[in-house]
Amino acid sequence: MKNKCPFKIGDEVLYCPSNRGHVYDNDDLLEIGKKYKVSMIEQLYYVVVEGYNHPGGGIYWTKFKKASDT
Repeated sequence: MKNKCPFKIGDEVLYCPSNRGHVYDNDDLLEIGKKYKVSMIEQLYYVVVEGYNHPGGGIYWTKFKKASDT
């Protein structure tokens, strides 16, 4: 069973995918290590960040870390 997204709308997160994950989702418009603000959580598992609309809707939450944890 997947873990639900621990983030909420308005949280600041860092985009930190694995190399494989970055290539797999083709998230070229997101900058690794950059801070983004969560604008929506889709289907309990997928993060949508301000300023980026992933063609599939959202990006799986494990590709992000809460910005305050770094």
